[in-house]
This record gives sequence, structure tokens and C-alpha cells, in this order.
Amino acid sequence: MATQKPLQNLIFEPMRLSDLQQVLQIENECFEDPWSATYFSLSLKRPRSYEYFYVARCEDTVMGYIVFVVLYEEAHILNIAVPTTYQRQGIGKYLLASALDKIQTLDGQEVFLEVAVSNLPAQYLYRQFGFRIYSIRKNYYGRHKDAYLFRKGAPETDAT
Repeated sequence: MATQKPLQNLIFEPMRLSDLQQVLQIENECFEDPWSATYFSLSLKRPRSYEYFYVARCEDTVMGYIVFVVLYEEAHILNIAVPTTYQRQGIGKYLLASALDKIQTLDGQEVFLEVAVSNLPAQYLYRQFGFRIYSIRKNYYGRHKDAYLFRKGAPETDAT
């Protein structure tokens, strides 16, 4: 599902080690329990054939990023973040649409992701792309912080 670029010069491309500082700033701003610099660095230095790290870049500025894995026909979006400064401008939507296009080219048929039960803006975004609640993961983000497991692309058995 291609989506219109929110900015003319915005590009979707693989994350580079030189992006790490900006990505970590976004990670630390957006998440209570951020991924470590070591995780990102090792993943970029020794890429795995099933793991994908992408950024939305406008010139030299990383405006958001997404991380996903594709194993056989199943994909899992592990992380997507846009800093507060650039939220509500279509960058998250662009990242998600671009990642879903990439997943499709990699023969991904079914896509999963977790989202906090309290994160209504993200749930709204995912629903726009056809994701639906598949199940709930109790305490996924810590004590009393549940997550919905969203699914897209598989036969719908849950119309939630």
C-alpha cells in the first residue's frame, strides 16, 4: 500500500551506522524501555538476512525509523518511532506503508505487531492499514501494561 510522501525529499532507506545517534535519540524519546545502542550497532554491523532496519530520511535528518523481521511468509514489526517534533505529519504512515511494501516484496503474507492498549493513535494508524486485534498480551510492556497483538493479511477470524 503506497502512501503519498508527507515531504517531497523524504526517502525510505536502510538504516546506516551513521544514523545511530539520531535513531537512539528518537528511541530514548519515544520509549520508556528503549533498545540499547549495542543492539542497534551490532545489528547494523552484522546484519541478519531476516532482520530489516529502515529510516525515513529528509536530507541528513532521520525523521523516524522502523524495524521488522520477515521469516518465510510471516513478518513481525518490532519497532516504529517518530520523534514528537515530526509526529502527526504522515511520517509514521509513510514508514509503515513503505515497510509493508518491502515485506510484500519479500513474500511476507501475514504481518504481526504489538501495540500498547493505551496507545490509541498507533492503533488508529494500524487499523487504517487493515490490521486487526488478534489477541492480547498481558503485561507485555510491564506490570499492568498490556498490549494488543495486531495481525494483517491472514484470514480474519476476529473482527475486533
